[in-house]
Amino acid sequence: MADLRVGVGRVSLTPAIGATLVGFRGRASGCTSIHDELYATSMVFDGGGGEQIAILSCDLLAVHPDIVAHVRELVFSSIGIPADRLSVCCSHTHSGPPGYATQGSHPIDCAYAAYLPYLLTSAVRLAHANLTPARIGHGATTATIGINRREVVGPGQTILGNNPNGPVDSELGVLRVDDQDGVPLATLVNYACHPVILGPQSTVVSADFVGRVRDIVEAETGAPMLFLQGACGDINPLSGVTADYTHCITLGTVLGEEVVISHRAITPRKGDVGLAARVFNVELPLQSFSQREAASPVSTDLQDVRDREFPWEVSTGEVGPRMEVQVFAIGDLGLAMVAAEPFARTGIAVKSASPWACTFFAGYANGCVGYVPTADAYPNGGYEVNIAHQLYGLPAPFAPGAESMLVQACTSALGSLIWPSGG
Repeated sequence: MADLRVGVGRVSLTPAIGATLVGFRGRASGCTSIHDELYATSMVFDGGGGEQIAILSCDLLAVHPDIVAHVRELVFSSIGIPADRLSVCCSHTHSGPPGYATQGSHPIDCAYAAYLPYLLTSAVRLAHANLTPARIGHGATTATIGINRREVVGPGQTILGNNPNGPVDSELGVLRVDDQDGVPLATLVNYACHPVILGPQSTVVSADFVGRVRDIVEAETGAPMLFLQGACGDINPLSGVTADYTHCITLGTVLGEEVVISHRAITPRKGDVGLAARVFNVELPLQSFSQREAASPVSTDLQDVRDREFPWEVSTGEVGPRMEVQVFAIGDLGLAMVAAEPFARTGIAVKSASPWACTFFAGYANGCVGYVPTADAYPNGGYEVNIAHQLYGLPAPFAPGAESMLVQACTSALGSLIWPSGG
């Protein structure tokens, strides 16, 4: 192995005024102003001998697998990074444009989606062109800006509220990348919290609290920050869902300052860094007909939102939807990334079972098949269990055993990774 090289590239993903904002029902119009810019930021790692991997962090709700596939094709044909070594991750902001469109979508959204693969590819190509000798280090601390949102109000009844006794993953993962002279090149942040502070009453384009975190970290380090959204399917901000950006400032500042403290404490290491990657699909089972009876029927309201704002089509196999699982190893750091909305306990379980010295877990990567609740969530019902599958175009919610399959797939994949040298 040769010494590690790392490059960083960034492009704007900010849409035109009037573009649809996805993530909430009830918005009567497209975006009316731009509060803060949206970005796609990429890091390319080159370990020498042709071993490269790329991470692309996007300020979007999700990117459809068809667009991910297109980006991977463009990247491979232009700079030679194979499809299984590029991960397209999303912050899951609910104040951004759709990551997909069909002929029935608004013309402005169709135009955005048509150009999106080329924008995303540009970020990776810029990162590849900027490869420079680098050293890396990582650390983990804790921060609390989220709360479990599944509030049980009666037998089989759960609302999107506050559950202070529910699981929360407060772990904050930080990867520091410097050049050989110790000058910061990039920071990779992994944390789990829904970026929904700006709720359905807001019509501004924004990265939500992630944008504030980025401002703080980049002002401190002088280098780009990438954000990997964790297992936040059942985690909302402590402020709740509002239309007030001051809460983005408050919570984003808390998280950003913790990132800065962690970044200062990390000492990047010189020398060889092994790189490895693997990607595959897992078919997750859906509920049987008898199990579906408890789920809410398709409503006209939900169908209208799906048709206009989230025209998602999930690839299915004989059992159920195909969910992509992708794992990377960068030195002794493991990364597990899934195309789903996982619950906090899922991320905790994968990280706890991982054989790597430190592990980051990300949802909303390379597509999204929908919420995959933990088995104990089903008796209590609620949006994630009974309703959300309709927006993803699924005929039924996932079966209670799907989450354990997701955890097993991730931990097995992480355990199978080895460096090219066999280390």
